[in-house]
Amino acid sequence: MNLKNLLPAIFIVCLLSGQQATAQFNAINTGKLQVYAFVKQGDEPLKKVIVTLYEDVENNGNWVQNQQMRTQANGEFSFILDYNSKYMVEVTKANYITKKISFDTNVYGKTITSQDFYFAVDFVPGSNTPASDIPVGNVFYHTKKNKFDYELNYAKAEAEK
Repeated sequence: MNLKNLLPAIFIVCLLSGQQATAQFNAINTGKLQVYAFVKQGDEPLKKVIVTLYEDVENNGNWVQNQQMRTQANGEFSFILDYNSKYMVEVTKANYITKKISFDTNVYGKTITSQDFYFAVDFVPGSNTPASDIPVGNVFYHTKKNKFDYELNYAKAEAEK
């Protein structure tokens, strides 16, 4: 076989292999955190609750509104969040105490696919206080578990007492 004829074929195979590897790498790194939640009071879902998603775009604590919606009749809402960003979800309705949940989607350089995260917001009737600005929970990527997890903010619960 003539080496001169073989070189273009090798080049095309290498080019196609590189494109396929790049496509696979990009597909893995475009994962998102898909958040599914519902708002309730006791066992009853709450509809028409205002849910606002804020993003800390410049990572400096200045929150910019990203989306806003109202819960459905079953109290549900959802968001799709990019990895390696910071978000705040604010849930509010007249005559109820506002709840905030922070999301830190930093995956620390790991290559992961999309993940789902589910949670419920239990609303309590009442008026807002200065403690209403403190998130009731923090969602974060747990590197040892390789999934998103949460922690509740007990300091806020104590401040509301």
